[in-house]
Amino acid sequence: MLRHSTSLFDKAYLSDLFIYFFHIFILQFIRVMEDSSTTNGEDWISRLPDSLLCHIFSFLSPKEAVGTSILSKRWENLWTLSPVFIFVIPLRLTGNYMNKVNCFIDYVNRVLAHRDGFAIEKCNLSCYTLHASAHLYSWTCAAIACMVLELTIESELFRVGQLPWCLLTCKTLVDLKIHGRFVLNFPTFICLPTLKFLYLNSVIYGDDASMQKLFSSCPVLEDLVIKRHDWDGVGIMNISVPSLKRSIFSLSLRSIGNYEYKVVINTPNLEYLEIDDYMYEDYSVNSTPSLVEACIQGTCVFGLLDGISQVKLLALSGDAMQSLHNIVPILPTFHNLTHLKLGIDDNVGWELLPNILQTSPNLKVLTLSRDL
Repeated sequence: MLRHSTSLFDKAYLSDLFIYFFHIFILQFIRVMEDSSTTNGEDWISRLPDSLLCHIFSFLSPKEAVGTSILSKRWENLWTLSPVFIFVIPLRLTGNYMNKVNCFIDYVNRVLAHRDGFAIEKCNLSCYTLHASAHLYSWTCAAIACMVLELTIESELFRVGQLPWCLLTCKTLVDLKIHGRFVLNFPTFICLPTLKFLYLNSVIYGDDASMQKLFSSCPVLEDLVIKRHDWDGVGIMNISVPSLKRSIFSLSLRSIGNYEYKVVINTPNLEYLEIDDYMYEDYSVNSTPSLVEACIQGTCVFGLLDGISQVKLLALSGDAMQSLHNIVPILPTFHNLTHLKLGIDDNVGWELLPNILQTSPNLKVLTLSRDL
């Protein structure tokens, strides 16, 4: 379905390869500088400006960055000024569990205490233990105070967590990822003026209006990923974001109780849409002439077809074909469709194929897959 996926993979692979070799270069560079200072009696490392050293730290792992503190007196706390911090404590720790958790907490507190407002480009706060997760609230506040650009907050504990109001009024955030049962307590005023990428997984919104209020407060949002579960408190999911270009929805819902459930998508500039939904059937999608590609999995396909009829590349999973087979709908005409990928098995999908082909007058590539 995605011809450009290969090129994107190649670019990602080349990028990772470049970072890998650059990482090796940086480590070798530090060793050479350390050897030179020892051999010639001159401290070449200390001649480097702080800005360059901090940039170098961003390519090192936390363990390697901390290890540089022994190189000289000047480097003792210099590593804490790195623009990139990845704080991850795993769920399972061997040995003295509480001692390692406390060391991790002390490590994060020390880093954030030495920032003194110094800007953070990227910060990842991933905690899978109860004791460390209790500090996520204060750590998030500290990251926001440091004008963070990219922030990831993650905790897969079953305990419900709280996030500070300042997170939803941050003027510097460009990329925000939240994964876990965090309650988004919405202040009266919400504004994320620079946010372009938003990833929300298992978040608790409280009600329909709160979710809608969040999205309407992101005037330049371009990329939205939502993974929902039963407990999020939303029945009607209203996505009205004029700036949105790419959207992925995954709805792992078994029951929504007595909620009225519906999905409203109003995104006039959307280019890519991916939906994985086995619960919702009532979809309202405004036709978007800019839509290039759509991938539909689950049983929600019938309510979507009219709204995505402008699409150029379309993929329908086997479950989506099964849903269409049960309903036998009148299909819209896909005038722009050139690439179509269908999930078809031995019993389902073949009867619909002639109808789908008739409504796709400009189709050039057809792929039939059992694995979609």
